Amino acid sequence: MFPFDASDLIDMCGWIKQYTQQPRTGMDLADAPLYWLACESGVAQILAVDMRDFSRCRLPDGRAFEML
Repeated sequence: MFPFDASDLIDMCGWIKQYTQQPRTGMDLADAPLYWLACESGVAQILAVDMRDFSRCRLPDGRAFEML
């Protein structure tokens, strides 16, 4: 677990809106903290079952996630 502040939820809401495109699934409240952690830590390697969702995401520096 990696602690975050309630104020970080505002950023997460913005990413959820940015990366959710109907009718496809998008970033949800389970995915947003993982994106936040990648932004904070710089670690772009991720193990997730919803690879399609994370394959669309880009970190602020433009890097894509490395799917494991």
